[in-house]
Amino acid sequence: MNKSSVSAAWLYAAIVSMMFMGIYALLVGLSRTPGLNTLFPSQDFFRVALMTHVVLSLLIWFLAFIMFLAYRVTGESSSSTLARIPAVGAYIGIAMIVITPFTGPVTPILNNYVPVLDHGLYLTGVVVFLVSAVAGWLLVAPALWRYTRGGAPLQALVGGSLLSAGVALIAGVVCFALAWSMLGGYDQMDDPKTYYESLFWGGGHVLQFTNTFAVMAVWALLASMAGKGDKLIPSQVAWAILATMILFVLVAPFAYFMNPADSHEARMFFLELKRWGAGIGAIAVGAAAVFAARVGGADPVASRGLSLSIFLYGLGGLIALTLQGSDTRVPAHYHGVIGAVTLAFMTYALKVTTLAGWMPVKEKWQKRQVTFYGLGQSLFVTGLFIGGLAGLPRKTFGAAQELDSVLKKTGMGVMGIGTILAVSGGVMFIIFMLRAFFSKGKNDA
Repeated sequence: MNKSSVSAAWLYAAIVSMMFMGIYALLVGLSRTPGLNTLFPSQDFFRVALMTHVVLSLLIWFLAFIMFLAYRVTGESSSSTLARIPAVGAYIGIAMIVITPFTGPVTPILNNYVPVLDHGLYLTGVVVFLVSAVAGWLLVAPALWRYTRGGAPLQALVGGSLLSAGVALIAGVVCFALAWSMLGGYDQMDDPKTYYESLFWGGGHVLQFTNTFAVMAVWALLASMAGKGDKLIPSQVAWAILATMILFVLVAPFAYFMNPADSHEARMFFLELKRWGAGIGAIAVGAAAVFAARVGGADPVASRGLSLSIFLYGLGGLIALTLQGSDTRVPAHYHGVIGAVTLAFMTYALKVTTLAGWMPVKEKWQKRQVTFYGLGQSLFVTGLFIGGLAGLPRKTFGAAQELDSVLKKTGMGVMGIGTILAVSGGVMFIIFMLRAFFSKGKNDA
């Protein structure tokens, strides 16, 4: 991987998005922490911060890193103009999103999956980034197919997962387009939240398949580094798992031909789609990866990151079984899952840049970084879960939280500690990656 390659360009985009994601996450976390939350009596700016943080973490960081993975594993390091255009488009989209909160008053819309700042610059940025990601995947898809057909079980699982991730990405974007065409216009809805919730609900659920496919690929790669992951799952089993999951993805757009985008039926369809389809592969690959890491001669960084990532994913999944209503157990669930994906991506980025000769940071510090982030996210999720058990509503900040019980205060206190640890781990990761990018080490691997 050359520092001027297309794969590196997508990695840089992912790290840039994470930098801003961390800044906004710190502000949101502090607004919930007992003793500090009173510093933020007004909710508006921190709703803006929350929306920006979530779209960077759920959409930009994940998709940019997935593009990096696709170009990295295939060895597609072309610096041709055509290959670079989608990456440049991604940077433009990220810039539009990040600067929107500083362009003047904006209205935050607390809808799910692709939260919105009701501003033309922000919405244009989201569209530009999504189009760029789709274009980037289409350009690398032929190479991914050749890689997948290479014969080795690891290639079948990794390449097949990344191919499936791209199919899910396109299906998600198609769902957005179909919902937009059906809703008829912003001004025809009762309120902005109803419009954007209906617009992004279906495609947002489908994009969770994209993230699941990607984390399956990275778990397999980390298991290969940490143990005996080269034969993690037989090729035939990998194809069977992926084919089963992709069926759920392919039927998703047809939901809009059966029910209106803003109907209860459409909402429940996508809930059930994700519930029954998204976890199949992650459970199988996660279990196999844990076994592979245990029986092999483990790489300490890959092994630690892999284990904590799978633990977090499982924790988020277990919390999902307890969901009732709209309390903080909902963000506890999805922060467990997205935290697991993020940690896996972080660990792989550290290993790849180390193998490339870019990373000047010693292994013990890399291990500390993944531990800080993994432990911090675990505490963060646990604190939100405790708060939810006490009835603490989600999407409230500062004084509006009304921390009027010991259980609520305990939950938010644990969450605050987790925030500090996770943000510390995130800051360490960004610093390590920036040092790698600007190092004078080897330029390829």
